[in-house]
Amino acid sequence: MNLSRQLRLLGLAVLALVATGAVSASGAQAGLFTAGAFPATITGSIVAPHELGTDLGTMECEPTLDGELAAAVEELTLTPIYGNTCHLGMKEVDVNNNGCDFVVHATATAGENAVEGKLDIVCPENNAMDFQVTSNPVCHLTVPAQANLGTLTYTNHPMAKDVDLDFNIVELVYRLDNNCPFAGNHANGIYRGVSTLKADHGGAETSFGVD
Repeated sequence: MNLSRQLRLLGLAVLALVATGAVSASGAQAGLFTAGAFPATITGSIVAPHELGTDLGTMECEPTLDGELAAAVEELTLTPIYGNTCHLGMKEVDVNNNGCDFVVHATATAGENAVEGKLDIVCPENNAMDFQVTSNPVCHLTVPAQANLGTLTYTNHPMAKDVDLDFNIVELVYRLDNNCPFAGNHANGIYRGVSTLKADHGGAETSFGVD
């Protein structure tokens, strides 16, 4: 076999390997957030209370999640609405989002009807989510903007036409102000909880899924 033919065959083999790698990478990609009809309003209600674990202890909350879906998208913005549902032990906690949202992503298929994902917390410049723990003076636990937090798990329920969103976030960054014990910046926060996401189109329920 002459050198020219050897080089040509080697080039074809390299191209085949590159193509195989591209297909594999493509296959690892999860799909889109979709609804049966657009535009759709997305609402999340808790299945299990959301827990925020910090050096102060474990805070329990029962937030709703609100979002809008104009078309099938690769990321979905959800606004957590905590209201007066949060407690840290016997202490009430008031929450001010300060314009911060959850942006959720789907990254990889995890099994039948299951997809894994990541979470971004997105805030206006110089703002952070403020969990105001009852004390005199008030202790402020703030959670700033941060990205690529994991792990999220989406479980599709085709018959029910909804999706369970399971938060299992570790290494969450937060700050405790000078009125709190353990004041300062921390990166050991944990956020866990499960919410069911449903879609509504024009006042009627429609299907929602992560494909």
